[in-house]
Amino acid sequence: MDVRAEDSYSTWKRTLPSMSALMLLFLICAWCSELGSSKAGRLRMHVFFGVLVIFISFGLLGTVIVAVMGLIIMAVPRVPALSSNVALAVIWVLTVVFMELVSLFLGQHDHEVPGWNYNQGIKSWCLLEYIVCGDALYKNQPNSQVCSISKYFLISGLAPWFVFRFVALKFISLASDTLWSLRGKEIRDGLESKSELVQRTERHLVQIPETNDEETAEGSDPSVTVDFYSWKYYLAYLGYPPLFFAGPILSYNAFVSQLEKPILSYSAGMAPDNEQAKRARHGVIYYGIRVLILMVVIEVFSVYWWYSQKLNMITCTSKDPYPRCLFDDLSVWELYIGMHVVLHFTWLSLMIIWRFGRLVALADGIDSFENMLGCVSFNYTFTEFWRIWHASMNEFMLRYLYLPLGGKNRAWLAVPVVFLFVGFWHERTGFGTQPAWYAWAFLNALGVIINKFLEDTLARYRKSGRCAASGPARWLVELEKSRLSDQPRRWAAEAAFFLGRGLGPVALILVNVPAIYLSNSLQFYHSMLMRGWHSAALLVTLVVTFGCNAQVVDALRAEKPPPPPHAQSLQSMGSYDESPSAGG
Repeated sequence: MDVRAEDSYSTWKRTLPSMSALMLLFLICAWCSELGSSKAGRLRMHVFFGVLVIFISFGLLGTVIVAVMGLIIMAVPRVPALSSNVALAVIWVLTVVFMELVSLFLGQHDHEVPGWNYNQGIKSWCLLEYIVCGDALYKNQPNSQVCSISKYFLISGLAPWFVFRFVALKFISLASDTLWSLRGKEIRDGLESKSELVQRTERHLVQIPETNDEETAEGSDPSVTVDFYSWKYYLAYLGYPPLFFAGPILSYNAFVSQLEKPILSYSAGMAPDNEQAKRARHGVIYYGIRVLILMVVIEVFSVYWWYSQKLNMITCTSKDPYPRCLFDDLSVWELYIGMHVVLHFTWLSLMIIWRFGRLVALADGIDSFENMLGCVSFNYTFTEFWRIWHASMNEFMLRYLYLPLGGKNRAWLAVPVVFLFVGFWHERTGFGTQPAWYAWAFLNALGVIINKFLEDTLARYRKSGRCAASGPARWLVELEKSRLSDQPRRWAAEAAFFLGRGLGPVALILVNVPAIYLSNSLQFYHSMLMRGWHSAALLVTLVVTFGCNAQVVDALRAEKPPPPPHAQSLQSMGSYDESPSAGG
């Protein structure tokens, strides 16, 4: 079997030296640009690095492709004949088409080549290379020696093309924010109670009088203004180095507003030199120390817990020369432990990747939403899990897809569409090529809808004392009444609620962790759930264990004091009343 100790963290760790050098160079240039009094110098520096990062990531032809797509998507908000809703729909359709074209023509597809002695006889090339070079790619040589278009920095750069999916999200953000600003979209109510980062995400960028080194805002010509929805800011945003390769995801409005005026509560560049900025710099240093500690922890984790390296990338296909898969050679208890370890390894590795990018952005004075807002074991519902896992993606989907589709008033439509897009967003070789992602999306959407139905029904009953006349909502409310009564049957209701809260996290784990195995998911489910009484005993044990865990977590949260003001930006995702609860 093909057992490879390879995952996203291993790939990221291999590129860490070169990536760190690029980020250090970027920060030095950014700090030097802040020493002057001209904001135009800082913007020019970010535009330069934006273009540079896109070029080194996608190459010359790739940069041209991204530029053409960007010009098309930037033109949509400025078409007066399109209404706001139609223009937003066009933006989404164009972005999905761009992602599909990139995946289809530039995504890496595996091909067996006789005599090729690297990676077990497999070479990878994209469809565009095959269209240009044809059968020459089957030669027993690296692609760059048999196909001129394959040379570095021509058709592609140092980053794989699936990184384009982050650029696609930025297309949606900059085009939508531009559209809503030009059309004067109303800001939603209650924004003042949110964190400053949320407010900057939601508020339109207002044109201001342009100034230079010799004049102040008071003495400038009011007829000459800075247009924040222009190509210079677009380039700076699309190629922003710290958040380019993996995120966290930041909206266009929030990026540009911080480019002009940083949020000094938890981020800082070189200026201004005051006490608040010094405290912010100290906070960034402490944040960096925490990231280093996490990197040490995951190295120890990887040495002593072999499951994540073996189970994460194992293949159990019909092409394997072995009659059994490793999944079948483990007991159901070992298999579940391995799955649980994989979950925590994935949680820890993605936390490091995302926090590294956020750390560099904070050092530049750009704050972004924190991903992984809590320990993965402390979240036992689908809605809560997706609010804390890829929280910046959750914020993005909330603003640009969930709310435009109707939000909680049409959750039956908005939630499945959100997860359908997220499943497509995870694919690397085109729509439908990895069906496991769509099964994952469907099951998560179903879990979120069920969670929302339960939470909303109980919340309405506890607030108004009313319930539906019939149906599942009525049964749920009757069960809640029994639980709160002093009748003997309340113990049965308590037991039902306890088992229900234990069943939720079991379903959450069984739905999400096997998605890591993709094509091996069915084999995993078969090995775990089709072992007779062993599987039944495991599931009963898990339901009881997670039911107790939910009780403990609720007790801890009930005693938790409110967060200090400076930490509110880190917890902003949990403050939304309505959330799509979807992430990557």
